[in-house]
Amino acid sequence: MSVHAPVLDLTSGGDPFGTAVLEAWKAGPRLGLFHEIIERDDGLITVNDIYRYFAPFEEWGPLEQQLCERAAQRVLDVGCGPGRHATHLLAQGHEVLGIEPSPGAATVARERGVNVLTDSVESIEPALGTFDTILLGGQNLGLLGSREKAGGVLRRLASLTKPGGALLGVSIDPYTLTSDCNRAYRDKNRAMGHLPGQQRLRIRDGAVSTSWFDYLFVSATELEELLNGTRWQLHELIPHGKQYLAHLVRS
Repeated sequence: MSVHAPVLDLTSGGDPFGTAVLEAWKAGPRLGLFHEIIERDDGLITVNDIYRYFAPFEEWGPLEQQLCERAAQRVLDVGCGPGRHATHLLAQGHEVLGIEPSPGAATVARERGVNVLTDSVESIEPALGTFDTILLGGQNLGLLGSREKAGGVLRRLASLTKPGGALLGVSIDPYTLTSDCNRAYRDKNRAMGHLPGQQRLRIRDGAVSTSWFDYLFVSATELEELLNGTRWQLHELIPHGKQYLAHLVRS
């Protein structure tokens, strides 16, 4: 799992993801030194190596590679982190604007040559202009958040996309997560009226954490239902293990 929190709890003094990314950048990114800790509200803990955000293109998984290979012309990289996708796309000649809510991660991306706004997907405005491609890499299709929030996010992104433009997003099919704790979590979501793959998460670094936020994993069928009335249509879905790449086209 790889996520970027859309809202930071700065009153607690923290930007845990940004702190870990900055430390890794200053030390020189290497495997095994710095980690991202993601806590789910049922107590499940996921630990990711920060190196993944700096790994070169040839070390990426096939879906992340295809994500960038399908990107065209002017790209909006939503949840760009320290610029993993954006730096590669810039090297390929694309115009790229990154959106990143973590100040620390945004700082690193800028130092790597990326034009970044420190903002969240809920706050981006039409003044940014229009884009040919919207990128939601690193499982950031999860920024749709919930059934209630997804339509608004998709319509906002459609307003920033040229007709015929693409939204390229990677996610996990929640029904491929078959452990007892994940089955129980899906059952709890159903009982609460949520989509089964909705996650309630926060990112931690020592005693510092973000506020809790919603992150959404959906199946292909659920994704198509969420697209209704948003001007997006599912063009292609490419599965790989528990993940998939969704290629949407804006009407």
